[in-house]
Amino acid sequence: MYEWHRNIQRIIEEIDICIKEHNDEVLTLKRLADKLNYSEYYFSVKFREISGMKFRDYLRYRRLAFALKRIRDTDDRILDIALDYGFSSNEAFSRAFKDAYGITPSEYRKNPKLVVLCTVIKPFDCYLLGIGGTGMAKSDESVKTYFVTIPAHKFLHIRNYESVGYWDFW
Repeated sequence: MYEWHRNIQRIIEEIDICIKEHNDEVLTLKRLADKLNYSEYYFSVKFREISGMKFRDYLRYRRLAFALKRIRDTDDRILDIALDYGFSSNEAFSRAFKDAYGITPSEYRKNPKLVVLCTVIKPFDCYLLGIGGTGMAKSDESVKTYFVTIPAHKFLHIRNYESVGYWDFW
């Protein structure tokens, strides 16, 4: 059972690596399903169960997240960025960007604002699976505990649907 969880996490990490390296021919549903020895249908169903979104939507949102960072951090032409991240034209890229973030790429470059990026899915807690991670599980430092009295305040509820566990949330 745990091997299946590790394989799914490896596939998700491979998606990001392929996007960063602009290796779109490797990034197909058939190839990823074959890596897990699943049919394309079963892989897409399982991916949707885990992530809550279709595989193609996850790919598009991850590509847009990488493209947004490049628009913000470089002076590259928007068309070059669109083509690098697998969009067929500037219009298709602008339409997808505006649907995802509510602003066009050129407007975002002129006036960057806070947007919600599609982050990497971590469907299974790395500590439970024993596949590594950073934080308290590998920390050698002692934990210091103390009590503080604070004045009355309003409670702010934060909900993050992308988090799987407590440590992933923070």
